[in-house]
Amino acid sequence: MTPTSQCPELEVLFTELELGEGPSLEHAAACALCSAVLEEHRQLEKDLYRLADPLPPPSLVVNVMARVATAPPPLRRELWAGVSILAVSLSVGLGLLISNDRALSRLGLALASLVSDGKALALDLANGGSALWNIAAGPITAILLVVLSVCLFGLKRLAGPPPSLTEA
Repeated sequence: MTPTSQCPELEVLFTELELGEGPSLEHAAACALCSAVLEEHRQLEKDLYRLADPLPPPSLVVNVMARVATAPPPLRRELWAGVSILAVSLSVGLGLLISNDRALSRLGLALASLVSDGKALALDLANGGSALWNIAAGPITAILLVVLSVCLFGLKRLAGPPPSLTEA
């Protein structure tokens, strides 16, 4: 089918189609060629809208939740990866420590100094804590309660609402 001399240009026809009225649309209602072009245009538009935003299947949520429920948590894989990384790191550190005499002697001195100075440090911290408690017991208690409350409410907010009795 070739366009006749009475048929409007496609641009005018599509512009009037967008507006919803016009002489070209009246012509297309009577002309088989123009109505076929308009129908093809409608089908292409419909296909393009379907391609641009496809709707998910109605059973998508049910299928996904079923897969999640049946899938085992990958905790074991992550645990093995963490243990292997820790083992390699400790092996490399221990190997470097044993292979270097100076590092080994410094480690021994640091441990000996920690043991000898650790007792004095613990006694000094205990004395300082008791002196602070004797001077400002009320404010310390208030500050500790505020810090504890903020931590607990933050954890509660992160955890979300508790499960209902039917879910538990």
